[in-house]
Amino acid sequence: ELEPSDGVFNFTLLDAVIDALEEVGLEAMLGTPTATMPAWLAKKHPEVMTQGPDSADGFAAAAVQFGGRRQYSFNSQTYLDYAQRIVKKLADRYGRRKAVAIWQVDNELGHENSDLDFSDNSLQAWRQWLKKKFGGSIHRLNDDWGTTFWSVTYNEFEEIPLPKYTMPGTPAHSNENFRSNMSPSMLLDYRRFRKDSVAAFANHQVELLKERVDGCITTNAPGGEWSKALDHNDVFANMDFPAYDNYPVWGGSLAPTAPADVALALDMVRGWAPSNQSGWMVAEQLIGAQGHDIIGYTPRSQQIVAWSAATLLHGAVGLAFFRYRAAVFGQEEFCYGILDHATPRGTGRKWNEAKDVFALARDHQSIWLTPLKPRIALLYHTDNIFAWQAQPQSTAFDFAAEASRLYSPFWRNGASVDVISMARLINSTAEELLQQYRVLVLPAPMIVHRADVIVPLLSAFAELGGSVWTGFRSDIKDERSQMRRKSSRLAELAGVAVEEIESLNVPTTYNLTGVAKQLGEGTASATVWREGLRILNDTNTSAIWMYNDDFFGAQGFAAVTRRTTAAGGEILYVATGINYEALVPLASAALAQQKIEHAGVASSSEIEQLIRSDSNGNRWRIAINHGATGGKSADGDQLKPYEVSVIPVKEAVDSSWSWLESIF
Repeated sequence: ELEPSDGVFNFTLLDAVIDALEEVGLEAMLGTPTATMPAWLAKKHPEVMTQGPDSADGFAAAAVQFGGRRQYSFNSQTYLDYAQRIVKKLADRYGRRKAVAIWQVDNELGHENSDLDFSDNSLQAWRQWLKKKFGGSIHRLNDDWGTTFWSVTYNEFEEIPLPKYTMPGTPAHSNENFRSNMSPSMLLDYRRFRKDSVAAFANHQVELLKERVDGCITTNAPGGEWSKALDHNDVFANMDFPAYDNYPVWGGSLAPTAPADVALALDMVRGWAPSNQSGWMVAEQLIGAQGHDIIGYTPRSQQIVAWSAATLLHGAVGLAFFRYRAAVFGQEEFCYGILDHATPRGTGRKWNEAKDVFALARDHQSIWLTPLKPRIALLYHTDNIFAWQAQPQSTAFDFAAEASRLYSPFWRNGASVDVISMARLINSTAEELLQQYRVLVLPAPMIVHRADVIVPLLSAFAELGGSVWTGFRSDIKDERSQMRRKSSRLAELAGVAVEEIESLNVPTTYNLTGVAKQLGEGTASATVWREGLRILNDTNTSAIWMYNDDFFGAQGFAAVTRRTTAAGGEILYVATGINYEALVPLASAALAQQKIEHAGVASSSEIEQLIRSDSNGNRWRIAINHGATGGKSADGDQLKPYEVSVIPVKEAVDSSWSWLESIF
């Protein structure tokens, strides 16, 4: 209602709200209204609407209708002009008001498939993007895309379509955000284009706001980052800090997201901060049952306190609940808040739990406001993720799950982990890298960003004593998404050769046998994908887990190997989707060898632990029980369901690993 008709503005209600905030000394986060367009704009300019994949088959054809949100094309100049006009009006009116402490750009950019767009606006912008990338050379594009295959060579950029339905065509699998049987290199570039389109739209607003407002600028990122054609490193690059909407459950959820996976997402958000910044905020923290049409799991008593505490534990310095009171109309009337529709103010379980969260934040603010300093980094790059989105190769593949597979063993040990883009390492030397990190983890690195720099850097890092973990399908493609004709450089670094491969589509599972005392014992399972590893001679490499079936096992192939270096470093190659619990002892050993302080292994995977320092340098052990039953932290503290424990650390937490001498 801010612009009821074209060029007519009504700020009466918003004026009253901001006046009231200033009267009582409150501050607000004000969002720009560009995520939802007015009806008159959709009627006047139907060409601004986005176009998405068919929900039935996963091919581009479904036209978006007015009445929802995120209906606009990021590539529509007409919509951008209208968006800039309303943002300017808001910024000029409220930019210097004390009550407006934070400005939120749009809402959950790229969420709910709005990252993808197959409209005419997108098509024209796509062709211009390609012209710029390839310097106007259609021959370079044809070479990069391998268009001689199936005779799809282009003569001019105007011939290039969007990656829509083509033959042979089949419906998208459940782990594909859309499916098109066009060139994998084209599909990678399309997702790069979509990534740039979203970031550019956000940056237009950021530039306007920076000229006009005193408050901080951010936007609220949604979940599911690695399933989108999106990179929040780009979105937040020119903002003051990242913000995130934390929803461990949503409509239809039968149970909450696993604590390790929630932690991974929170660490990723912290890693989006511009290089010279630290800290992030939770723009929306779920506090009640949620859903638009189907309602999901209802948070149990004190569970919201545990989830909120986890955001503080992983670096959040601000938190707002979604929402204060549940709405009585609209698509989100079943999104319950601190107060339900008829709950009297100041009453109810969730009201008291919200007070508990803010008390926890105040009581330990010297901890929460002190930046984390992890010695472990999980490295990813969107080029690699986009290539996996286009070709998941297994119906069981999910990049977030592969990241969790290598993240969770360290999380289970109570160690802090940075989750950052590989691009941040480009200008580092191995010596500089070792000063910051002692362990580097690369999940499913099919494409290694700037491999000419990164692979030698990883090699030098390990030779100097660092620990490198890499997942399967490593380094098999170049940055055009074409297959490399040489063996994997990461496999060679790990002292192995990949002799056989097999996709383990759902529900295929194989058993593994542990063959390394303390590091890998008993049995484990292999899912998603498997590579048969042959250990190269004279590389100081040993098998940790072996296949035991009549194919890979009969050939003596290893599933997980470990190469050690003279300086005490290691390169671990994880060639299959092994259950992460089987990797916990290897993570424990790496932490001990690298002398990384960590909280240890709790009695349950529902218990999260970290050691944090406060502003005075004192160290604290924080443990959060996310489970419905009691359990013990690594130091023996008995935790009730959903309890948060904060206690001082007197001595460095370290387990006795006397057997390490026989390993390193």
